[in-house]
Amino acid sequence: MRRIALYVVGSLCVLATPVAGEEVVAPGTPIVVVRIDRHDVFDLDDPSMSAWPYRWVDALHILTHEDFIRSLLLFREGDRLDPLQLAESEIILRATGFLNPVNISARPVPGGAEVVVETHDQWSTGVNVSFGMSGDRRTASFGLSEDNVLGLGKSFLFDVSSDPERTSTTFRYKDITFFHSRWQLALEHQSSSDGSMDHLRFEYPFFSLTTPRAGGVDWSRNASTMYLWSDGERRVTGDANMRSWEVWGGLRLPGSGIRTDRVLVGAFGERAVFSDWQSLYGPPYPQPRDRNLVGPEVGWDHRTFRWKLVQGFRAWLRQEDLPLGPNWTVTTGLSLPLLGADSVRLRYHGVFESGQFEGRTYTWQRVDFSGRVESRGLGNAITHLEAGGAITGSAGVRVRVAADLGYALDGERQLTLGADTGLRGYDPNTFDGTSRVVTNVEWRHRITGELLHVAAIGLTAFADGGKTWGARVGPSTEGWRGDVGAGVLVELTRASLVRILRFEVALPDRGRRPVYLITTDSLF
Repeated sequence: MRRIALYVVGSLCVLATPVAGEEVVAPGTPIVVVRIDRHDVFDLDDPSMSAWPYRWVDALHILTHEDFIRSLLLFREGDRLDPLQLAESEIILRATGFLNPVNISARPVPGGAEVVVETHDQWSTGVNVSFGMSGDRRTASFGLSEDNVLGLGKSFLFDVSSDPERTSTTFRYKDITFFHSRWQLALEHQSSSDGSMDHLRFEYPFFSLTTPRAGGVDWSRNASTMYLWSDGERRVTGDANMRSWEVWGGLRLPGSGIRTDRVLVGAFGERAVFSDWQSLYGPPYPQPRDRNLVGPEVGWDHRTFRWKLVQGFRAWLRQEDLPLGPNWTVTTGLSLPLLGADSVRLRYHGVFESGQFEGRTYTWQRVDFSGRVESRGLGNAITHLEAGGAITGSAGVRVRVAADLGYALDGERQLTLGADTGLRGYDPNTFDGTSRVVTNVEWRHRITGELLHVAAIGLTAFADGGKTWGARVGPSTEGWRGDVGAGVLVELTRASLVRILRFEVALPDRGRRPVYLITTDSLF
């Protein structure tokens, strides 16, 4: 019996010349069967995973429902086989976070093709007891979370956390197939020792390259105490009451292939009221200006469906989708007193991303800019520039250079530099600034396979350098600062909640004590 293969390069399906015993399923072949092949967290048929701990985990875990998986696919029985739809469906399934790896293939059957969707569940339930440390900054939390409630793809989080700014209780709920549809719902409420926050998002997104229409609403409210930092200490404090909302719709323009353009239209509102701002050290600090923006907005979104499916970028054994693009989005809104705004202002935001992949090396570029045009000129303008490269696989070097260039920042904004923003040899929020630049060089090497089918361990060595300027509440770096360090990385290979644990120590360049870091986030 001959086999038919559908080849995927990156995450872009292409037709390939058949090798011995294989031939390509032709695009346009009728899909007569879509078979979902689901795998639990552990494969109990494998003798090495047949012991009681693995059996207990699988018994406690609810396998993702087949209906949920089908609801995310871009094809159905009776459709014509489209390699792009198969590749994009893989990316959508992996983007859930709790399905990895995912593989979609096609084979011949009488009357057409059978598409096989193979998924592997990750452990998605967490009793979160965590402790983080970045020099003098300590964070702790306790909570319950589930990324895949009852196997239906819904998620919730209940968390009590403490950090140097506040103690908070957070509830979060997300449903990416609201009432078995493409609508998505996200809700969040946070009560803190210094205020509260609420957020609602309800939208029908551009979930695929060919989605013709999209739209939604977004609303948030945040009333809390804000802080400006320097040398790891709170230097300025004040109350802020912020509200924002947005209503938007989008239309895909005619076109075909791997590129698509979309027009975005909508309306927005942004209101910020400040009170009781004071300096804790040094001269008085001026209270930030209140602002009220309301008006229409328009935008343009360009997507290029070029991806590379790899292992060994941020994680070693997990599938990761790296975008190549180029992709960009630009939006602008005009705030008008006629609609209730305090003055005429032009709000803008844009993002450009591009990537390249050659051999084992992934390089990327990103530009992000936002701000306002006002009667006094530019306001709260921040331009983020980033370029980086990484050798993927079990061992390699990663490099990044990133700059945030600020101009006429709002009084509540600052761009600090420390361990949390890439200069790991200094405590978070050590250096004040309204602009900053940081560069990171990191070597990583995996030293184990998958230990006990739950984790892989590796080593890292790194060097960082950076500077800030335009300080307002404390000293800048006063030139370049740097550090060197090393650490241990642990990839949790069967968990969707925490994927990488980093245990690092960094030595600063100017005689300070070492900084110890425990994090679950990757710098880049």
